[in-house]
Formats: sequence, structure tokens, C-alpha cells
Amino acid sequence: MTRSINTPGHHRVHHACNPQCLDRNYGGILIVFDRLFGTFAERPGDQPLRFGLVGGTPSFNPIRIALGEWIAMLGDAWRARGTSAKLRVLFGPTGGEIPR
Repeated sequence: MTRSINTPGHHRVHHACNPQCLDRNYGGILIVFDRLFGTFAERPGDQPLRFGLVGGTPSFNPIRIALGEWIAMLGDAWRARGTSAKLRVLFGPTGGEIPR
């Protein structure tokens, strides 16, 4: 049963900013969908989990905190060439370069 339930350890991996933990363990209650779609990750045994934001400039402005990533993502989509590249920016995996 513990293989399908989202545990506190799985949730910690979800919030970690280690490279191998990014975009992992989305399941709010059931982790089975992460296992089905390949987004499941165990806690890395060789290093401690780090928490926080990846990249970005720290700010205390609540508007910038709430909307900063959306604004950056829309800017990347604006600079991408072609409809499929724009859709990859908006709906594709995180990281990497802007598709051209």
C-alpha cells in the first residue's frame, strides 16, 4: 500500500531543488500516476535535499513573487519562433533553452 500513497519523503523530493528532483512527484495523494508517467523519484541517497527556488532573483515584492515566473515564461514564448516552439515553451518540460 505504501507504494501508491504519497509519503512525506515523496513530498520532500517534490519540493527539493536538486537537479534530479525537479519536476518529480506531482501526486497529491496517490503517487501511482507519477509511477505510470515516469515522473516518480526516490530521495537521492548520495546527497542531501536542497530546498528553494532554482534561478531567479530574490525579491520581497509579492507581485513579483507571484507572477515573475509567468512573466518570464511568456517572454520566452514571445521570443520562440513558430507555433510549435511557443507551445513547447508553455507546456513542455522545464529548463533548457528557448526552442527556435
